Formats: sequence, C-alpha cells, structure tokens
Amino acid sequence: MKFTGLVTLFLVSAISCNPSLASADSVQIRTINTADTVSLDTSLYLPKKVPAPAILIAHGFGGSKDSVAQDAKYFVDKGFVVLTWTARGFGKSTGQISMNAPTGEVADTKALISYLALNKNVVQDKSGDPRVGIMGSSYGGANSLMTASADPRIDAVVADITWNDLQNDLFPQSAQGVATPGPFKKVWAGTFFSAVSLQSAYLGECGTFTQAWCDAYTHAAINGAPSKDEEKLLSSVSPKNYVQSITAPTLLSQGQADSLFPLNESVNTAKAIEKAHPQLPLALIWHAGGHDGGADQGDYLREQYLQWFKKNLLKEKIDFPAFQFTKTNGSISLQDSTVIPKIFSSKQLPTDSAVKQLQLVTPTVALSYPIGGIPSAISALPGIGSAGALVSRVASSIAGFSPALLPGQSGLLESAPLKEPISVVGPSSIKVRVTSTTGDATLFFSLVTKSPSGAISQPNGIVAPVRLTNIPQTGTEVTINLPSAILDASVGDVLAVAISSTDQGYDLPKPSRFYSVSALSPLSYTSSDATAARSGSANLIWPIAALITLILAAIYVRVRRPKIAPSHENSTALVEVENLGKVYKDGYRAVSDLSFSVERGQVVGLLGPNGAGKTTTLRMLMGLIFPTEGSIFIDGKPVFPGSPALANLGSFVEGPGFLPHLSGRENLSLYWRSIGREGEQYLDEVVAITKLGTALDKKVRSYSQGMRQRLAIAQAMLGMPDLLVLDEPTNGLDPQQIAEMRQVLKDYAATGRTVIISSHLLAEVQQTCSHVVLMHRGQLISFGPMKKLLAKNRKANNLEEIFLELIGDDLVIGKEKK
Repeated sequence: MKFTGLVTLFLVSAISCNPSLASADSVQIRTINTADTVSLDTSLYLPKKVPAPAILIAHGFGGSKDSVAQDAKYFVDKGFVVLTWTARGFGKSTGQISMNAPTGEVADTKALISYLALNKNVVQDKSGDPRVGIMGSSYGGANSLMTASADPRIDAVVADITWNDLQNDLFPQSAQGVATPGPFKKVWAGTFFSAVSLQSAYLGECGTFTQAWCDAYTHAAINGAPSKDEEKLLSSVSPKNYVQSITAPTLLSQGQADSLFPLNESVNTAKAIEKAHPQLPLALIWHAGGHDGGADQGDYLREQYLQWFKKNLLKEKIDFPAFQFTKTNGSISLQDSTVIPKIFSSKQLPTDSAVKQLQLVTPTVALSYPIGGIPSAISALPGIGSAGALVSRVASSIAGFSPALLPGQSGLLESAPLKEPISVVGPSSIKVRVTSTTGDATLFFSLVTKSPSGAISQPNGIVAPVRLTNIPQTGTEVTINLPSAILDASVGDVLAVAISSTDQGYDLPKPSRFYSVSALSPLSYTSSDATAARSGSANLIWPIAALITLILAAIYVRVRRPKIAPSHENSTALVEVENLGKVYKDGYRAVSDLSFSVERGQVVGLLGPNGAGKTTTLRMLMGLIFPTEGSIFIDGKPVFPGSPALANLGSFVEGPGFLPHLSGRENLSLYWRSIGREGEQYLDEVVAITKLGTALDKKVRSYSQGMRQRLAIAQAMLGMPDLLVLDEPTNGLDPQQIAEMRQVLKDYAATGRTVIISSHLLAEVQQTCSHVVLMHRGQLISFGPMKKLLAKNRKANNLEEIFLELIGDDLVIGKEKK
C-alpha cells in the first residue's frame, strides 16, 4: 500500500493538492449519470454572486475530485461557478478507464457541460450553451484538449503538463521521418499501470482499465513495441489528431521537470492549433514544475489561469503574453535559501522564433553498448527526475561525471568554447550519421553544457530517444529533434549534443554492439526575444525599501564622508603621509598625527609592537578605510576608497588564497582578469623577478610554502605597480626561503619602484629594508634610512636593540606608559 500511495502521488496532477472543504451551502455534491453504466461523483461550487461563468476542473491520473478541491475554492472565490468530478474508473465513480477516449471520458465531460446548460447559476450564452471554460493537468489536461476539440460550447481552455501524442510519449521516436516507434518508456508506463491495478487488485490484474488498455500494456511490456492495433488505440486518445477542431482560446502550460510529457508536447500541440486557426488566441507557459517535481510555481500558475479565464470568460481587457517561461538559475531567497524562479515573457511563441546555428568541432564519437544494457545510465526517474539531475550536477562538478552519460557508453559532439553567451529557449536539432555493428541502434540524445572545469549540465535529465533499424554498413543519415529546453551557456562553456547508448528508464536491446555518431550539420537552436516579467514570490515592498535605504545611505555617506584632499601636483615623493589619524567608533585612537614620506627605489620597513597602528596605517594606505584626520598621497594623488591612485599599488596581505587545482600561471591570469585592470600585466618581468621559473605552470597544490609566497608576491607585482605593500611576506618561510624573498624585494626596488613591508622579524627587516618607519601607540617614534638609524644609536648593535631602547618595556597592548 505504501508503494501504491507513492505512485499515486507522482501521477496526480501538479495542481492537485489536499482538498479544501467548502461550506455546505456553497458546494452541491451530486452523482450524475453520463452513460448507461457510468455515474460520476461531482461537486458544484457556487460563488456569492450568480449567475456566473463556469469552469470545469479535471483531475490528474490516480486522483479524484478531491485532488482539485483547493483549485475549485480558489476560482469560486474569484467569482466563477466551478464543477469538479471524479473521472470514470477512479474513486466513487463507476465505469472503466479508457484514457480519455472520445466515447468514454470525453463523452462524460460533454454530458457535464449539458448539465451546466440546465443550471440557473451558470451564465448562458444561448439555450443549451453555457459560458464555460475547462482546465486540467496531466490526464486532466488531455481531457481538456479532447473535450474542447469535441464540444464547441467550450469558451476557454487551460491544459497543463499533458500529452500531444501518447504513442510518442510511451514509445518516443526523435528521428525525423522515421515511422518506427521508439524505445518503450517502461518505467513510466509501469508506474501508470500500477497506480490503478494495485489500487483495484480485487478486480484482477487490469484493475479498472478497459480490457483493450490492459492488453496493450501487457503486450508492450513483453515485446517492448506496440502492435498495429495498439498504435491505433494510442492514436485514438492523442490530442494531436483532434486539436485542429478547437475554436476556444487555448492556454498550454508545460513543465520543464517532466520526463513523461516533456516540453516538446506543448510545442507540437501549439503548432497544430496555430496551423488550423492562425487567428485563435493561443498562449504558452513553460514553468519550472512537471511530473518529476521541479520548483513549485503553483501560485503563479493559478494567477495566470485566472487571468486567462477573466480575459476569455468575463471578457476583461487583459494583455496576456503569447509566451512565458521560467529560468531556475535566478537569485536565492533570503528566507529559506531556495532558488527564486525568474519569469520571462515574449510576444511570440517559441514555434515562431528564428532558428540560429552553432558549428560543432567534434566530428565523430564512438559508443559501446553492454550486453542487456547493464550498467545503464540514469537520466531521470518517475517523480524524482529533478533529484537525479541534482545528483548529476553534483557529480559533474566534482569529477566531470554524469550518471546520465556513463564512460564508454556516451560521447559529446562539442562546440568550441563560447566567445559570447548563448541562451537556448525552445527546440533544437542536428543532422547526424549513425553506424551500428548490428544494423540497428537505440540511442538517447540531449543538449548539454560543459563548463571549463568539465562539469556537465543536462537540463532536467530530459533525453530524446531514437530507435533505428536496417542501418547499412556505411551508416544512415537522420535529423534528430533534441528536447526542447531552457538552457544558458556562459562565455568559455561548451555547448554539446550528448549521446548515450543506455538509459534505465527505457526498454533496451539485449545483444552488445558498437555505435558511431557523426555530426553532418551545425546545431540548430531557437532563442527567445523575451523580457524579464517578474520573479516568483516577487514583492514590490522589498525593492522600494531597498531603494529608500540606498538613498538614505548615499545621503549619510555624503554627509559623513571625510573631505578628500587636493592633489599634490608638484610632489616628488612616491608616498606622502601627512598628519594621519584614525579614531574608531568606540573611541579608540589607532593612529595619531603620523607623517612621513617615501621616495622611489626604497624598501621601507613599517615596524612596531602589536597595537602600534601598523595594520590600520596599511589599510588606509591601500584605500580600505578612510582616515579620521590627515591625508595620504601616492604619486601626488590622494588615497581614499576607490581612488584612481590605487591602480598604481599592488598588495599582499595575509594569505594569498590561490585555487590549488589551477597552475600558478592560471591563478595569476584569473586574478588579473577578475580585478578588471587594463594594460600590460608584465608577466615575464614578474616571473623573472620572483624567479618562479617552470613552477609557474605546475598546480599550486604542489607548491611549497616558499613557492606560494613567491606566487603571492608575483600576484601583487602584476602590472609592475610603482608601490608594493606587503604584510608579513616571510611568514612560514625557512631561512633559505627568507633569504631568497629578501633578494626578490630588493630586485623589485632596483627597478625604480618602492616596497613597503610590515613585519615583526626585526633582523630580517634590517637586512632587507633601506628605510624604517618605527611606530608605537599610533605615533611615529623614528623614521629614516636604516644605516643612519643604526649609526645614530651607538650603544645598540642591531635594529632589535634600537627597537627595545626606543620602546622600552611598553609592549603590552592597551597598557599606558607611566
């Protein structure tokens, strides 16, 4: 029973949910006889104001009228009469399931329309013709299309996540012009059949299916292909053969996360309706849900369905987009960290979009097929296809592996790395040549992206199955209709046609074989000239609040921001610090009246005990914080956050944070591009100064600590800035590495540039620096050339002794000197 409940949950329509009980006086529950042996369990919901237009809501497979009770309550609250019913073969209704046959479920729905024609609570356009719309999802969506095709009294249609051609959904064939049915979608078909047969096991193995449908499933499960009679049976309940007769405005919505009825179904239905009635109002929505789950857009969809019925039943003037689609790679919710879907709208259907082409550079891929198709790739599974896609994305991001594309059993016909982003919205296709060592082939095609790191992304795990027979030794040429998709590829990504020889969801051949697939044409794809409509859960309050906050922040910054000093146009010093002071909000004065200047070609050591103000001074020098008093100039230009003078400063503070899986060269290139700097990066000169040599092209994970520090210095030197600021550059280095680092810094200063070092290693500063700035409690204690400082203090033999002589025992942070 647990399995039965789970299967039913998967198959109940996406708009189905727990029933919402209405009051007794607003809901009329009746049993309506629609045929000699069929009685339907119905509920009629009445709004406060009648008469009103009516909406018929059909439920999904495995559900009942209770499955759509919440939707009924929503529309009745909006002023519509709503009629729900349990389809024959389900719940309390009698009869047998015939999958929306014209003489079965469709005839039942027509009888319900006649029932509404006699109801005084429903607006009547003329005698026997109520003003009525119909909507449904999945099984109910097919009923909506089939009924609207058969009964001209329908005035508006909404059909969600449903089929166009049931044969092509259960035996999908994606090769153009090939009449042979494709591989049997055994997992989904078995799920459908089990949903009914297990619930009604006391009726036998067929449950409440008609004998014809029971026999059809049994034959397909055993043989993996339909007989001629079964093809006729499937065709008899396929909207593709009937929708040309629809005369009511039609809204088709389809889910991206749907391996049962993929987006192509709505494309084909829209084409048929548009071809038969070019002037008929027709709209299409591709949302983020579907039979495989996906993102919940229930509220958004109800609102769109409501607008459609208002426009076409209440005759309200509403501008309804021809095409809306959702991208799920939008922003992240601050409330629950879920992805907020972003909705786009267009004035034209994807069937009317211009076709673009992309050249593929991979000529041929070779695939193997194991005996019995074991192991098999997993593209999607009923009800959890999106979870399978998540596993695929996670695995791909780690190792370039996808469970939908197993090694040896798959291949990619790739484009060159993209030089500009591409957005695919709609169908795509490619012409290929297929060879097989057995004369037949079962293959699964899809459109994927591959990132520079090798991560493969297959949209929602949707594939285009192909079955080919009588293949000559030289191969056969076919055009493959790839799955309609919404896909974004960034600069540097590769767009590819993926081919797999196995897929666990389908009936597969038994003997092993080998295939080759060659691209004979560019990839043809469609895009959409769409604009962002809104994001799911959008609320104007937050953008307005953000705008107000931004304005207030700008005013506050303008008032509180320290005044920027004018440039020193005639200055000869590279760095000038004038009367610098910094007081933090808690009243602590970190720097007080600090002044010194640094000339070109000097290596300057910034020294002082903990709490001396060294770090604060460096932060102001690098433009990270504003000073409270005074100014800093680089080459005569004032320094402040965002100052142009900072373009001539390179820095290394704390850890370098390199990406270990990239080489040193790749890390430097990535850094240079990420900071948006222009001009020559002088990589050869930097490598020569830092003596990185051949290590530049090795992975950073293999570097020693000394090599990492050298790479960090090289990163700071990129562009050969006039000023280099380094905070503890010799941390973690052994004596030999320190000596090498010392020479690197001296060589850089020898080019006429300046280096400022903050360090606590006094002996090292003495050997490296030409000048010293000694600070204590935010104030300047001593400044000048190293040689002059050593010569002036005759009692001291080295910098450490001079440091202790000047500072004394006042080395505790916060301790006041007495």
